[in-house]
Amino acid sequence: MGVNLIDHYVFNPFEELELESNTRLVIYDNEEEKFAFIKELAPKEKATVPLTSLQEHLNYKYKYQVKSENKWIDYGKYKKLLPESKTDKGIKYLFYKSEGSDQLVVVFQAINQNPSYNYIKTLKDLPINKLFIKDDYGDDAATRSSYYLGKNKSFDISEATQELITSFVNNLQIKKENVIFAGSSKGGFASLYHGYKFGCGHILSGGPQILLGDYLGHQSEKSIRPPILKYLAGENTPESKEWANKLMVENLKNAKKPYPQTVIHIGVGEPHYEEHVVPFLDMAKKLQINNVSLDAQEYNTHEELAIYFPKFFRTKMEQLVKKIEIAR
Repeated sequence: MGVNLIDHYVFNPFEELELESNTRLVIYDNEEEKFAFIKELAPKEKATVPLTSLQEHLNYKYKYQVKSENKWIDYGKYKKLLPESKTDKGIKYLFYKSEGSDQLVVVFQAINQNPSYNYIKTLKDLPINKLFIKDDYGDDAATRSSYYLGKNKSFDISEATQELITSFVNNLQIKKENVIFAGSSKGGFASLYHGYKFGCGHILSGGPQILLGDYLGHQSEKSIRPPILKYLAGENTPESKEWANKLMVENLKNAKKPYPQTVIHIGVGEPHYEEHVVPFLDMAKKLQINNVSLDAQEYNTHEELAIYFPKFFRTKMEQLVKKIEIAR
């Protein structure tokens, strides 16, 4: 697979915002709290900013300005500057290299009506290589979710995702036991599914969906889920639900030892505990996968995952980075 790391940013406000007058590009360094780049652009002019001209932290934001009464005024709010790259198979990702680290954390995103990367800020200053993978490959209008699997039972997204991760592991010469898969909700499913498929060392999963057929086949007046099931299975039928429900257990059956050290974070009162986490624990027990543990917290809704999981995730990551550093 071709892994194409970007070496520059291109800014085109006249195409992006359909502006016709002179525009000013402003890039701000969040770490040093100062402006890093300011350039006035003539109509239809683009700005190219080499990655080498920016600091390694890549913690920047940018905005555009237009002139009004001889003063530059903001045209919209600041946006985070993301070093997004894409493989030749269309998988979008962010990669942040940490010099001297022999670990890699791979983070999958949750369902979002504006698909984006999760937990960048949570891991921002942690000395570990970071790979964030986007999911906007589905064809449902609301979320474009593929669950990192593929259309019509094809698993093309799954295969391309595995290839991307393998490319980075090989290029960085990282041992599989030093690779950590993580995510919450949809990302929680993906971290488990791809973690066991890849054979990583650790999985940190928050409030995962496990029985995808039951979850995505849930019918309600305004549910965004059934179109995702139709994308994955080709149709939305009882047979489709049964197929989707078996995805995780079939994946676990094909997993090879040593199994990943897996921790699942969950609120004991939220529905995902009984409907998804308990079934996963049963699957693991039947298959004699004995290194799965729970981080069970006292909260009752899936929405509260956004409050509790980042704290859990950060703490566990600090422990894993320290543990592996000590073991060197």
